[in-house]
Amino acid sequence: MSLHVVHFIGPINATSACTIRNLCLQALQSGASEIELHMSTEGGNMTAGFALYFFLKSLPLPLTTWNVGSVESVGVAIFLAGQMRYACPGTRFLIHPLHWGFGNLVAADHARISEWRDCLDFDAERYAAIFDEATRGARQPHDIRGCLTGSSRIYTADEAVEAGIVHAARQARLPEAGTTSHWWN
Repeated sequence: MSLHVVHFIGPINATSACTIRNLCLQALQSGASEIELHMSTEGGNMTAGFALYFFLKSLPLPLTTWNVGSVESVGVAIFLAGQMRYACPGTRFLIHPLHWGFGNLVAADHARISEWRDCLDFDAERYAAIFDEATRGARQPHDIRGCLTGSSRIYTADEAVEAGIVHAARQARLPEAGTTSHWWN
């Protein structure tokens, strides 16, 4: 068995999502039989986040995700790609209303605003479906739809166990030197 650990701390955007993807692909090419993603992120770009989630779900080997700080916003959806999921004690998860930035846009017509609303609604439902699937069978199931359109919700590591976000709250431990490969961004 060859464990490869990908370490990621930072925002989710097209560049960081591609970096994580490329690190996972390098691990595969290097003979990984299992990948752990140790992550802490404030979230970011929804498009990049969903693309990374679906990439991680496509990996042909076991993926374990670890919250090693704070996993927020679209980072939670990415985190839920792990077949096994853990949070270090003292970490948190944040689910909050989805939003988009508009960059340098200074004007928009009715059709474009309607399109953006429809896309936000679609992404909220897609996010909720990912959450529902990953947390099915939780001791205390949560419907997060209200968090995606109204009031935010913070989960401690212990609350995340009850909600099914993680399988256990425990301290991450890196394997002894020489028994694993590490990749970082």
